[in-house]
Amino acid sequence: MQIASRLACLVAALIAQPLGARAADFYQGKTLSIMVNFTAGGPTDVEARLMARHLARHLAGSPQIIVRNMGGAGGVIGVNWLGEIAPPDGLTLGFLTGAASKSAIGESGIRVDLSKFAFVAGEPGISVTYMRTDTPPGIRAPADIMKSGDFWAGGLAPDADKDVRERMALDMLGIKYHYISNYPGSAEARLAVERKEVQLFAESMPTYRASIEPNLVKSGVAIPVWYDPLDDGENFINSPDAEGIKARMFPEFLKEMKGALPSGDLWDAYRLINSVGTVFLRVLAMPPNTPPEAVAAIQSALNKMNDDPEYRADAMAAIKFAPRYVTDAKMEKLYRAKLSPEPRLRDFIHRYVEAGRASLGK
Repeated sequence: MQIASRLACLVAALIAQPLGARAADFYQGKTLSIMVNFTAGGPTDVEARLMARHLARHLAGSPQIIVRNMGGAGGVIGVNWLGEIAPPDGLTLGFLTGAASKSAIGESGIRVDLSKFAFVAGEPGISVTYMRTDTPPGIRAPADIMKSGDFWAGGLAPDADKDVRERMALDMLGIKYHYISNYPGSAEARLAVERKEVQLFAESMPTYRASIEPNLVKSGVAIPVWYDPLDDGENFINSPDAEGIKARMFPEFLKEMKGALPSGDLWDAYRLINSVGTVFLRVLAMPPNTPPEAVAAIQSALNKMNDDPEYRADAMAAIKFAPRYVTDAKMEKLYRAKLSPEPRLRDFIHRYVEAGRASLGK
């Protein structure tokens, strides 16, 4: 009885330990695997490896951190694996791009409920839409796109949030264009721009700063025509990452070109897609039922890393900006709310995606 009583007291004491205390010991002597849902070499992979390099210095217990890539189906294979197969032992962290937007619009390839994932952090980020300057009749300023027509807009997949935002923007501006998609990755789409196969494409900030700006913009081959706003569901927010880009947020550009912002399903759907695609450009999540102390340990490490001068200097040197990972309760609440949009908007987006798929190459 005495032994049983002592054992019960020990268990009770362990349970009563503050979460922070348990989190501090969670990764001692363990290995954390970061699963990236896109192939190696792309912007998602580059950011994940940059994060892993510095997260290791701030994560209590000093675990070994390895990065593994699980690309395919526009990131869907990795998302499904994280929700269906990865063990909920706290040793797998998903570094996901496009997951929130695909879930919000009810992408059929996703078999798991992202709202049940253990939310760790969101990384806000924007894309810049750029255009070849030799597109007839000549694009020397963003407003010149309104005079163009019959050019090719490139994309990665008809249901990718960047593709949907790009098409919606062009449709709201009333511009005639052709749409081609299903490039394996941004590198291949960027090569298509350089080869003049497509004239317009949207690139996320790491690649825009590292490749498009120094190679295509400075040489005069292309110019930025607009960039995404951050959208918390209530307000458009100008991202500080866009500093120095000679273009405007798309809503500002749209208002200038058309005289007023629109209303109706297309505008509402754009705002939904833009919100989940920018505020949650990347999502850091763990399998359902992951121990809360594992989540707390990684969140604590991310918060320290965000303000680490060594991390920020490394990020600026590598990708020309420093991603910031937001871990607070407000971010998590917004994430879960965005996964369940109005059926009206989900249905509209489904029809819009199918229309885009039907128009490919035409």
